[in-house]
Amino acid sequence: MAHPAQDKLTFVVLGRSGSGKGTQARLLIERLKGAGVCHMETGRFIRTLMIQYDNPSTHIAREAMAHGRIHPSWFAAYGWLREFIEGGCAAHHLVFDGACRRMWEAKLLDEVMKWHQRSLPLCIYIDVSRREAYRRLLSRGRADDKPATIKNRLDYFPREVMPVVRYYQAAGRMIRVSGEFAPEGVWEQIDAALHKRLGKAWPLPSKRPKK
Repeated sequence: MAHPAQDKLTFVVLGRSGSGKGTQARLLIERLKGAGVCHMETGRFIRTLMIQYDNPSTHIAREAMAHGRIHPSWFAAYGWLREFIEGGCAAHHLVFDGACRRMWEAKLLDEVMKWHQRSLPLCIYIDVSRREAYRRLLSRGRADDKPATIKNRLDYFPREVMPVVRYYQAAGRMIRVSGEFAPEGVWEQIDAALHKRLGKAWPLPSKRPKK
């Protein structure tokens, strides 16, 4: 007897800060929403925890975010594991945005998927140059987008996140797209790559995705 979650897809969207991960994650969700999808957005989980709780853990999290430092894997994983279990996400498609930025977390997610008899995650790597990422982050003007903070966020990417990208690549579970284009151009690459890889498992658009 087939497990009810066997046909559900899991995507991990990775890329430098400023690569447009959030935009592309939302477009993935737009395509999958007719079949049920959970958006596992690590940044949102962490910001919610910092609002809900005032304790040593959230104090450290606030300081890390203010200085552009990567949060520990266990803290990020707590957020999506809580959503996964309490939100009943095991039976839905999953889009991870800002998760699996260290090897431990990527392997933990594989373990969770195996336990639920789901297919293993597919990584979508949005490749954008450091120079372009810096330009975008500086121009968007968010409170935490100061030059020193941006530098810290861009510095940890090759050290912490690229080993995860290579892990997915070595496992044959990674597609790479160029993030140097406008959001629509990046989405067209993702859509074409997923259609080629997944065939009928990748849903056709009911309407043109919005930016």
